[in-house]
Amino acid sequence: MGKIRIIITAIGFILFFAMLTPTVLADDGDTYEVGTDILNVRTAPSHSADIVGHLTNGDQVVVFQKEHGWAQTYYDGQVVWVAAHYLFQTGSDEAVTTVSNTGSETSSETTEPAGTSSGTLNGYNIILDPGHGGNDPGAIGINGTLEKSHTLSTAERVAQGLREAGATVLMTRADDKYVSLEERVRISNSYATDAFISLHYNAFPLEGVNGFSTYYASSGNERALASSIQSGLEGNMALNSRGLMQNGFHVMQNNSDLSVLVELGFITSPYDLSVIRTADHKANAADGIVEGVLNYFHK
Repeated sequence: MGKIRIIITAIGFILFFAMLTPTVLADDGDTYEVGTDILNVRTAPSHSADIVGHLTNGDQVVVFQKEHGWAQTYYDGQVVWVAAHYLFQTGSDEAVTTVSNTGSETSSETTEPAGTSSGTLNGYNIILDPGHGGNDPGAIGINGTLEKSHTLSTAERVAQGLREAGATVLMTRADDKYVSLEERVRISNSYATDAFISLHYNAFPLEGVNGFSTYYASSGNERALASSIQSGLEGNMALNSRGLMQNGFHVMQNNSDLSVLVELGFITSPYDLSVIRTADHKANAADGIVEGVLNYFHK
C-alpha cells in the first residue's frame, strides 16, 4: 500500500504542475516558432477576442488551421488563435501565412513589427484597395475610360512588387465587383494590417489639370507614410507631382489601421491618360509605392 500511495502522490504532483505550466499541443499539423517578443493568444481569430495568454520569442506551436491571417493551435488544453504572420516554420525563415494572392492582423498584437529583416517587407501585411468596381465605375475619363479598370490592373502590379519585397498582400477586390466602402474598411480591420493603401485615378472638368498625389487623414504616422509613398512615386513616375494632400476619405477616416489613398493621375488629362495606359506606368507606380513603403518601415 505504501508504494501505491507514493505512486498516486507522484502522479498528483505531475498533474498539479502540468496544470500550472502553459502548454501548446496538437495532434497533427506543422510546427512553427514565434518570431516576436510577445504574441497574444486569443480565444478567436479577432482583435476583439479575449486574450488568454502570451507566447514569447522562440516558443513553438503546432498549427492545424489557418484563417484570414490567424493560426489555430492549442494552449493550455484549449483551442486558441494567434496572429499567423508572427510565426515561422521551424528550420525556415518563411512565415506561416502566405495568403493567396490576397491575404492578412495589426501590429498591435505584438510590441514590435514582425518585419525585422532590414530592407525587406518580410512579416508585413499590406491591404491594397483598388478603388470602385462593379456597378461603381468611379471617374469617367476621355473616350469613356473607366477609373475602376485602371485601379484594378495597377493594384495587381503593385501587389506583385510588394510580394517580391516580402510582404503578404490582400486586395479588397480581385475582379470587377462592387465592394462598399464599409466592407473595404472591415476587410482592413479584420486582419493584422500594417498598412492600407487605396489606389485611385482622378478626374477634373479641365483637361489641363494633371498629376498624382497621396492623401492622408491625420498627421503623424499616416502623414509620414503618405509622404514616403509620394516621394517614392516622384522618383519613379513620369507624371507631374501634386504633392501631399489631407482629406477625410471614408476608407481612411473610419479605418483603425494605418491608411493612405493615392491618386495616380488624371484620366481626364490627355497626357496623363496616354501614360496611364502603358505598362511602364503600372510598373513605375509599383516601384514607387514599394520604395515608399520600404522606406517608411525601415526609416
